[in-house]
Amino acid sequence: MGGILNIREKLIITLVNIFFIVSVRKGQYLILSLYLLVGIFILLLFKPDLKKLIRRVPLVFLYPFCISVFIPFLSEGRVITRIDLRIFTLTVTDNGLTVFTTVLIKSFLCILLVASLLLSSDEMELLGGLRKIHLPPIIVSIIYLMYRYAFLIMEESRTRQMAIRSRVFKRYSYSTVNKKMTHLMSNLFIKSLDRAENIYRSMESRGFDGNFYMIEDKKRMGILNVIVLLVFILLPMGLKTIELLDII
Repeated sequence: MGGILNIREKLIITLVNIFFIVSVRKGQYLILSLYLLVGIFILLLFKPDLKKLIRRVPLVFLYPFCISVFIPFLSEGRVITRIDLRIFTLTVTDNGLTVFTTVLIKSFLCILLVASLLLSSDEMELLGGLRKIHLPPIIVSIIYLMYRYAFLIMEESRTRQMAIRSRVFKRYSYSTVNKKMTHLMSNLFIKSLDRAENIYRSMESRGFDGNFYMIEDKKRMGILNVIVLLVFILLPMGLKTIELLDII
């Protein structure tokens, strides 16, 4: 992976900036635009795959958008407009629009930072980085096992769906299809439990103690790394100070 930073420094920069972005008060659009500039610099520093970044960020952004789309209609404040739907009337308030816009901008910035981190690092590197920032080992182990065996569950699901299709030659109703899918999910759940128990026993018999030990070259933190790390920690702190003092 390109870049001058190691995974621990990337994680620290990402988490610090996300913390300060989330703490921005509503309606502080100028401050959020400055955080966007910082995010672009971080993007250039991490050097993720831009094609994948452009595809993934809008896709993930749909989730916070769909959750927050009702904020303008549920928040108190000065009424801007009313939408008559005959059955009921929706009221849009100025405070609701402000909160809605702020939430969307914050969500976009956080997703951009996380996506840049994920696309500029591989899975094992990220797990090693979580250990380096002293995340409890049991949590890292759970994350690794969930990631590792998610693909196994997907493969089992494809196999069982193919088995259902190979034995079904007629077009069934919607309710029949739902019954078959329910049967598939229940079997998949039971199969996953059995497989997880067998795998864990096999790992224990080979000396697994709940931790994953990663062998890597220990590199000293260079002066350039220290400078870059301090810059991208002090920048959000400075923006937060500007926001609190209402300088701009």
